[in-house]
Amino acid sequence: MIGAPVGGAAALTQLVRKLPRDLAAAVFVVLHTAPETPILLADVLNAPGGLRAAAAMHGESITPSRIYLAVEQKQLILSTGGVQLSDGNGHVHRPSIDALFESAAEAYQSRVVGVVLLHVREEGTLGLRAIRRAGGRTVTHNNDLMREPLRDPDTGELLSDDHLVLEQISARLLAYVSGQSGERQSA
Repeated sequence: MIGAPVGGAAALTQLVRKLPRDLAAAVFVVLHTAPETPILLADVLNAPGGLRAAAAMHGESITPSRIYLAVEQKQLILSTGGVQLSDGNGHVHRPSIDALFESAAEAYQSRVVGVVLLHVREEGTLGLRAIRRAGGRTVTHNNDLMREPLRDPDTGELLSDDHLVLEQISARLLAYVSGQSGERQSA
């Protein structure tokens, strides 16, 4: 799971281009975009030799080695039965990083890895909390806008297992996918 705010397309592109074509996991992406500057994200992410990216379709099965992209104005929701697209579910943003992360945590528990790129203010914190509580792993992007790992606004608890510069995130994701999870950080 990768969530990024408006302006996060370049960081997202740099990250996914470092993932191998035969990745033993599916990747789900929510990128917020400004209505006046739509992005053809699948075209941007489909680099030669890399993972294939396409808009998620309601009801489709989840397969490894694929990037599923959230569709504008729809929530991307995961269940054990596959991909769901929804008009709502209480989140302000559509698509919502939190909605994706929370649904993935509920359906896939400790098998989920959530990544928040750049700085998304509060969007993403509920989803990271859900992933951590389900036993999954979380990564935040150490950058000029987010120098410190995200913390739960209610408890002050760390929401990130790893707070890394962009160049280190893909290697950490590959380690998590291969089962090299390491120790969880505490507050």
